[in-house]
Amino acid sequence: MADIELALLIDRLMRRIHFGLQEKASRFDRENIGPGGGIILLNLADMECCGIQELTNRVARDKSQMTRTIRSLEAKGLVERRLSRDDARVSLVSVTTKGDRVVEELRQALAETINDILNPMSAQEKQDLKNLVKRAVD
Repeated sequence: MADIELALLIDRLMRRIHFGLQEKASRFDRENIGPGGGIILLNLADMECCGIQELTNRVARDKSQMTRTIRSLEAKGLVERRLSRDDARVSLVSVTTKGDRVVEELRQALAETINDILNPMSAQEKQDLKNLVKRAVD
């Protein structure tokens, strides 16, 4: 049976992270990409280069929503699209050099937000949490 208390605690943590980032957004979101664009950029940075369908599946968005967001990020020079060499029907997306700078700003804001939330924990507790989360997401 699912552990509802754990689920609710993780949900509360995720919301605190989300709201913490929203509070800081004016400091780092100079490209006005919003949370959806940030999620896409962070995922693309992890994946390096991928097809739009793969990215759509990974971030659980519908294809039309993903296409609009990719076009917006592309217009801002943060991502680039090109046709796959293996299959010309597939568009591959990757983060540009300008997009890499935005990703680093996002990562820094995320690290600061999480650090603020975890501040009451000891260094050992943070390391233990890091190890547990790493196991969960790998």
